[in-house]
Amino acid sequence: MHFSLFLGQRVSSAEHDTRAIDLGIEQAVYADEHGFAAVYAGEQHFNDYEPYADGFMMASYLAGLLRTAYLGLSVVPLVIHHPLFFAERANLLDQLTKGRMIAGISAGRPREGGAWHKADLEPAERQRLFDAKLDVVERAWAHEPGDPPLEFDTGDEHGAMPGRLMPRSYRRGHPLFAIGTNTPAKVAEAGRRGRFVHFGPFALGPLTAIAETYRRGLAEGGADAAAIGRAMRWAIHTKMVLVADTDDEAWRLVEGAGLLPAPPWVRRRPGEETLSLQEIARRDPGPLAPAMGMPESLSAYLRRIAIVGSPETVAREVARYGDAGIPHMHVRFAFGSETDPAVCRRSLELFATEVMPRVGATPIPGPSPEEIRPEFRAEPALHP
Repeated sequence: MHFSLFLGQRVSSAEHDTRAIDLGIEQAVYADEHGFAAVYAGEQHFNDYEPYADGFMMASYLAGLLRTAYLGLSVVPLVIHHPLFFAERANLLDQLTKGRMIAGISAGRPREGGAWHKADLEPAERQRLFDAKLDVVERAWAHEPGDPPLEFDTGDEHGAMPGRLMPRSYRRGHPLFAIGTNTPAKVAEAGRRGRFVHFGPFALGPLTAIAETYRRGLAEGGADAAAIGRAMRWAIHTKMVLVADTDDEAWRLVEGAGLLPAPPWVRRRPGEETLSLQEIARRDPGPLAPAMGMPESLSAYLRRIAIVGSPETVAREVARYGDAGIPHMHVRFAFGSETDPAVCRRSLELFATEVMPRVGATPIPGPSPEEIRPEFRAEPALHP
């Protein structure tokens, strides 16, 4: 199995920004030293989630600190970015990491960015704009020095790229990228086009179903078994994880520290008002929501979003995903700024030293010589 660290911290106020950012950097370095496959930064604006805001800038800082882990972006809402600037920044990260980066991109969520004029786009228009911008990105990556100027009009930006895109990607062709989506039709389309995908938080049953949709799409697009295996290696799915010495201690920490506050669309059912989160997590969840933002029971939410317990319990639960053919888990260990950092540090330590060995965790190797542009193969690595 593979594990990625997700820097998905939330702060309760602006005074906690430094604390959250520093803890994320600390955990990123620890994860890199202990066999994690990747470290992912997100992108948020004008709220209290991921207070570093700019995933590209956070990742560029981490590029000088990490030695073996990939740098990931999860996810960049492409609709609010200029496609040529996105392509340049992705190429730069690809150079800084010597091909160990992957950019998750999406059409964003309603009201993404709040202040931008694209915030209230209808879903169909949002998807059209995403497709138009991704087309420009891919054409820019394919543009060679000496080619005619690359002309583009997304309906949001227009113009021409008169010279070359710089820097060039370190990888042959372009940096790794994935489509962030939980929609079965879009997952199938990504598979048919041979694109990687990033999933959000799912319970095992729905995740297994959408992963099978992705595999079928890959096969329909002509991918062989090896290509399907490479694609599934990057099909991350997200979990909040808290590991403690015992199950009871882990749930006590969750309950006492408020690590898993329920979002507004999640409700306790009648009779659950006096139950602990541990008790609720053991109940029949009822219908599982297909994605974030849709009504569901607290039990269903916990089953979809969280893995809590002792190293033995967490390893057993994590292994169920690997056994189901879904090998890459995207894990948050720091949740809110009110939480004692020692709790987050201990949880990550127990996961790295006691859970990962139990489930056979491995890193993901960097690009092979064949995957690197020929002109860069002889260049020494920044971090040998």
